[in-house]
Amino acid sequence: MKKSFTLIELIVVIAIIAILAAIIAPNAFKAIEKAKIARVLSTLKAIKTAVGSYYADTGKWPPRYDLLNPGFTTNPFLIDPGISGWDGPYVENWNNHPWGGYYAWYPDYQFELDGISDDALLIADDDQPGTSTTANDAQIPRTAMIRIDEILDDGNLSTGNVRGDPGNAIGSLGILIVHNNTLQ
Repeated sequence: MKKSFTLIELIVVIAIIAILAAIIAPNAFKAIEKAKIARVLSTLKAIKTAVGSYYADTGKWPPRYDLLNPGFTTNPFLIDPGISGWDGPYVENWNNHPWGGYYAWYPDYQFELDGISDDALLIADDDQPGTSTTANDAQIPRTAMIRIDEILDDGNLSTGNVRGDPGNAIGSLGILIVHNNTLQ
């Protein structure tokens, strides 16, 4: 007589595997999201340091860098923009954010809408490099934006130094780096 598993034994094993998967999967997804948030925070720290070094060397804030806007596609953190005192590169590399979009640097930004463009902003944009400004194919999940805001600021994406959807760019995150010409 040949020994084999019965149908009931197979169903029990499959049920156990399904229960374990149901327990493990949400935790795995949470861990992945936490790692992405940690990567954003690490990038922010590196760019903030680079901004301070750039200013110390040149006496100016780095010029605008935005991959999707012609005229602003040369990264001043990596490539000498011809400014006296430049002693970079100031960052080792400039990667996309973990959800696939790119980071843009906006000096002379009016963060408080006070009529004075004396702020500088790092934007984790919702568009992938090589697409258009309306692609919106790399949106940061709202829960991740709120968590980043809670870590860095007040947890409210409408106030403080971290803002969600700056300039109505849905799924983008703006982080204030320079305010009133002072590094934050």
